[in-house]
Amino acid sequence: MSVKKRKETAEKKIKRKKSKKFSDIENLKNVAESGEVSDDVNVLEEQSGQELLEKERARAKKMEDRYLRVNAEFENYKKRMIRESSDRFKYFNLDLIKELLPSLDNLERAINHAKNENKENTDVDSMIVGLEMVKKMTHEVFEKFGVSRVSTIGEVFDPNVHQAVGVVESNSVPENQVVEECLGGYLLHGRIIRPAMVRVSGKN
Repeated sequence: MSVKKRKETAEKKIKRKKSKKFSDIENLKNVAESGEVSDDVNVLEEQSGQELLEKERARAKKMEDRYLRVNAEFENYKKRMIRESSDRFKYFNLDLIKELLPSLDNLERAINHAKNENKENTDVDSMIVGLEMVKKMTHEVFEKFGVSRVSTIGEVFDPNVHQAVGVVESNSVPENQVVEECLGGYLLHGRIIRPAMVRVSGKN
């Protein structure tokens, strides 16, 4: 092939490439002008937004279900705690009462024994022993539950635990000292339940 023909063939190829490139550019312009690309992008964006919305809805639904379940569990727990607290308040003296029952039984036995015995043959000493035993048992139960008796006779009058109901004039006993107990006083773990009613010494 001659040089001239080669040159012509090469020029034709270049023209065809330029023509094709120009045609592709024109086609892109036409597509862009027609709005087809824009529509495709819009469709894709819309689908993506819809999927995201559905995911968020499902997530919100799951969170709402979880909240409702936790809230229901908490309400049940609260009701159970109120019920248990109410039961504890109702029966919190149960142990104390159970411990005091034997003392009450012994007291009833002593009373029945005194009623059944002939009044002339009543053994006062044995009754006193029985009653002293009941008293001792009761104080032991009280001590077990933190109840202690207020010290009185021989103690200096203390208005925090003693209540004066009278004055006994005496020169042999120091002034303001408890000389007689009228009614016993009690403490619960160091806190006053009932002050002891006492008579105190005064100057003659």
